[in-house]
Order: sequence, then structure tokens, then C-alpha cells
Amino acid sequence: MATYYSTRQYLLFLATVFGIISLGQCQEPGIVEDILPVVTRVGLTARLNCTVARMTSGTAVQWTFKNPRGDEIISIDKDIQVLNELKGGIKDFEVQTYDSVRGDRTTYQLVISRIRPEFHGTYECSITITGVIAEHWPRETGTITVLQAPTIRPGSTDSVKMLEKGSSSSLVCDAFGVPSPNITWVRSDGKLLPTGKAIFRGRTMPIAFADVDFSGVYKCVADNSIKPPAISLAQVYVAQEPTVRVLQDSVGQFANGQLKAKLDCIVQGYPTPSVEWMVYDGPRRRALTDSDKFDTTKQATDTQNLYNGEQWYTLTINYVQALDFRDYFCVGNNTYGEGVGKVTLFSTTECQGPLCYSMDVSPSGGSTKSFGFAHIWTVFTGPALCLIAFIKYRA
Repeated sequence: MATYYSTRQYLLFLATVFGIISLGQCQEPGIVEDILPVVTRVGLTARLNCTVARMTSGTAVQWTFKNPRGDEIISIDKDIQVLNELKGGIKDFEVQTYDSVRGDRTTYQLVISRIRPEFHGTYECSITITGVIAEHWPRETGTITVLQAPTIRPGSTDSVKMLEKGSSSSLVCDAFGVPSPNITWVRSDGKLLPTGKAIFRGRTMPIAFADVDFSGVYKCVADNSIKPPAISLAQVYVAQEPTVRVLQDSVGQFANGQLKAKLDCIVQGYPTPSVEWMVYDGPRRRALTDSDKFDTTKQATDTQNLYNGEQWYTLTINYVQALDFRDYFCVGNNTYGEGVGKVTLFSTTECQGPLCYSMDVSPSGGSTKSFGFAHIWTVFTGPALCLIAFIKYRA
């Protein structure tokens, strides 16, 4: 005889079955709280808490570092499984346990001392169960964020960039830090960037239609508020014909055959130009070479008065005479062309330059005449002293 169950009896049967299953599941070991993330700095101590319940024989708590190169088991229960250096009485790794008041829960705290950058990453707490495959073990993950000041990656950061005039390119600054750093570009000489602005933010700064003015030193600053920021310099060269500017387009001197005159020019170009001082003898141009009459000198770099890539050249004309009053040309040459600057040497009625000085003398008068004023000019020319005095008497 068949037995029939009412709907109510059937539902009660299902509830009983699922209740038994759920009760069985509730008795299985488990991780009952989230593992909170930790943010710390190098040299400090980090702690991760894993709270478990319903532990039975054949179970253990395991901490694992999820290393990008492969998982690394740190501990099983309280036993450390990795190299554990002891410094100052403190080990790198330690597991401490704390039981709850009710005694049904235990917290396994992973303590990492003297945090290093390589400890940054994800840590997994799992309950190993004998006879159960690892994929079915209860597990939770937590993270340790190790704050790190920025560092420049030299292999992928530009330090020198050589460009043809009119070409397009970019400057790359690659930096690492935790958190990820912000990257800012500026020019060391204070000029505007190729973007037309004083500052560019971003890893890659574009350079379009390279111009002579783009030549110079560019500074990349990586900053994430963790001091110190990282700085990298990039030198940009734009191939160009030489440009020449003169400090004074005319220089005067007194022609007495003993004084000197100095003419200065500043030359810029890439590749670095060769520089000569020249004069015209009729239609022909003649280079001046070092002699008793002429000295050509390349001055030391003056960072206050020179832009990047500029060189300062001086022509000294010794024993200035009337025949020396003429035009002199500073000429720079490289594979892209020539640049010329002109300086005119002209005659004056007085000595010019640092070896000349003036002073006033006003001695008191005698019994019948006195000096109204006196002007004395002295000119030092080597070992000789030339004294020229003009005295006006007043009756």
C-alpha cells in the first residue's frame, strides 16, 4: 500500500535534511574574520591577524607570501618555515596566538619586524586539513603596503637625446615608488618646455618639431610625498648651424702702442662648432692666430651668463695702434653651417679697461696762487707708469 505525504510533511523533511547538512558544515574549521590591510614604512613592524574557529586534529594554520616569483610558505602554526634572521634579539618573522574570551576562536598574528621593500605584497592565511586537497582549504588574504620613496629606473629613463631640427620625439622618465609617484618635467634653465608651458606632468613628455631653443637640460622630478623625491636630468641636443652673439658690438681703446683691447663672442651649435677670429683684407678673409699681437682664448663656462651649450671666446689685441681700428669677426663652423658675429674696434682719446683709473687732487694754494682743481690720469702699461697731468691755475 503506497504511502502519501502532505506538502507540509515534505517541506519539513527537506528542512531537516538541509539543517543536518548545514550543521555539519558549521562544524568545519573556518576563517571567521577578514584580514585587514596594513600600510607601513621601511624599518617598522607589520602585523596581520587571521582569526580561525572550530580547529580540530589534523588541521593547522599556514601563512604564505604570494610572491610574484612563486608562493613562499612563511609559517605552519607557530613554526617559521623560512630563513629567520635574529638581530638585536628580534627575529624577522614570528607568529603569536591569542584565544578569544569564549575560547572558540584563535587569532594567529603574523609579525614581521624590520620591514623591507621586498615584504610589500599579498599574504594568505589558510587552514590546512589532512585528507582535503589544498584547493578546498579555507583561506583569506591580506596585504602589506610598504611605502617607498621614488627611485628612477635608469634603463628606461632618457639621459641624452639627440634630435634633428624639425623632428619629433619624446623624453621618458620611468620611476618606481609606493604609492606610484607623480612625474613632473621642467627645464633647468627656466625656459618654457617644448609643450609651450613651464611644467609638464607625466611619464612621457612629447617633443614636436624640434627647434634650436629646445637644446638644454631637462629635469624630471618623481614625487609621491615619501621623501626624498627622485630627480633625473636629460640633456637634449638639437643639431643646428652655429649662432654667434657678441657681448659688445663695438669696443674703444686709446692708441699708444702699449694698451690692450678685448673682444668677446658667445657661440652655440651642435655638433660643437670650431671657432676662429677673422679680419678682412680686401675681399679675402684671414684667420688670426696666436702671436705677440693676438691671443685667442676659450673662457671657462660661466653658468650665470651662458645658456646651455654656449661657449665664450675672447680675442685680445695687444699693443693697440691706429692700424688695429677695424672690424673683427667671430666665426663658428660645424657640419650644418656657419655663424658670424662682428665687433668693431674704434679709437678713443682716453685709456679704456681695468688698467686705467682716475683721481682728483685739490691741494690748498700758496701765498699768491692756488690750484683751482687738478685731474690726474694714470695708465699702467706693464712695468711702465705713464702720468698725464692737466693743471689749471687760478690767479
